[in-house]
This record gives sequence, C-alpha cells and structure tokens, in this order.
Amino acid sequence: MAADFKSLGKFEQGALISGAVAIILSFFGSYVTASYDGPGSSAITSSAGTNAWTSYATLGILLIIAATAIVAVKAFSKENLPDGVPWSLVALGTAGLGTVLLILRALFPGDPNFPGLDVGPGWSGYLLWIACIALTVFTFLSFKESGEKIPEIKKNDTPPAPPAA
Repeated sequence: MAADFKSLGKFEQGALISGAVAIILSFFGSYVTASYDGPGSSAITSSAGTNAWTSYATLGILLIIAATAIVAVKAFSKENLPDGVPWSLVALGTAGLGTVLLILRALFPGDPNFPGLDVGPGWSGYLLWIACIALTVFTFLSFKESGEKIPEIKKNDTPPAPPAA
C-alpha cells in the first residue's frame, strides 16, 4: 500500500524531514571546529573543521539514518515490517541514542591541552543537534500517537527449583 508524503501524519512528516536534514548536515565540515590563535601581534592564526563522520559520531549518524529509515518504512510500506515489534519505540530509541552520541562527540572532542587552541562545535554541529533533537521529538510524538506500549519485563516470576541431587 503506497502512500504519498501529504497523506502521512504530521509527526511522520516532521521525523522524515528532520532526519533528512540531519543526514545532509552530517556532511558539512563544521561539525567540530578547531582554531589556533598564536601569541603576539604577528601570530599565526588557523582554523579547521571536520564533519560528523568521525570517531563515535559515525555511530550516532548511522543510528539517525536507521531511525529515519524505520520511520520511512513504517510510513510507506508498513506491511513489510514484522508484526509484534513496537517500531515507533525502536525508532525513538535509535534516534535518542544517536542524538546523545552526536552531542557528546562535539562537546567532548578530546583534550588538546595546547595553549591557544580552541576546539568545539561549529555552526553545522549546532544545526545538526537541532535536527536530531527534532527527529527524536517527532518519533516520541509518533510513538505516543500510535498507541504502542513499552514491553513489560515481569520480574515477579519465581525461578524453577534446582534439580534434586
């Protein structure tokens, strides 16, 4: 059963758009920037940046792609997904974990321990955070709207008795 984008719910539309924006922003080279200002008036000044496909931010981006793919498959061809799995919850978990990894990677890029060196998130890093947080919020709202339940883990079952010796 094919569907067009306009027939989707507003939360699915928001998740797909924010996921696509996050994927595009991951390729910009200002996710984490480093700038060096040397001492003195005739100092050397330099700056460089990297995209989000480095270190453990790669795992974060892959999780964001997976969450966006789950939302897309659930929206456009739900019959291809196995029954009994709370897919909105899976999308929420992957989007949330991916967002946390991307934020942590940009905030804690490593300790340069070099005077004059400043390392931190760049403009595309901040925009990527916003897109990933929006994806997480939209998947949460989609989960709440779907009526899916969080699977219960029952711990009140008594274990079987050990075998007699």
